[in-house]
Amino acid sequence: MSGQGNVPTGERQLTLDEALAQLQLIENQLARLQTLVSDVEQRVTNLSLLEDAIVNLRGGAKDSLIPLDATAMLFVRGSIEAINKAIVHAGLDVYVELPVEKALEHIRKLKAEYSKVLDIYRRELTNLAQYYAALRSAVEQAITRQQAQQ
Repeated sequence: MSGQGNVPTGERQLTLDEALAQLQLIENQLARLQTLVSDVEQRVTNLSLLEDAIVNLRGGAKDSLIPLDATAMLFVRGSIEAINKAIVHAGLDVYVELPVEKALEHIRKLKAEYSKVLDIYRRELTNLAQYYAALRSAVEQAITRQQAQQ
């Protein structure tokens, strides 16, 4: 298919080939943004679960299943004493022991920061998806016009 047709974009006329190339770039960008959104959503979910676990286990627990690996494939039974302090990752492989309230404060702060980033990514994803839909529609119309002229 030749790039003879033009696609109006509001600013200037794109050739059909330029518009198709731009659609491909936007598709790639949308996929990357969706991956970022999913990753940040998972972080927010994990922080919420962590916050709930600390709150619920603050007084301890007598008969608990404790995972020994990150995928929860292996558990041991155990008891958890009242939680007074927690060891928190401070970044760059540095861990700091904090009172539980400070640890919760740190988790809530991180969750709020990630939630803000998530909102920004979601807005950007929505805007880009709308632009993609409009450009795709314009491309389809240009192709239809080009085929009608042949």
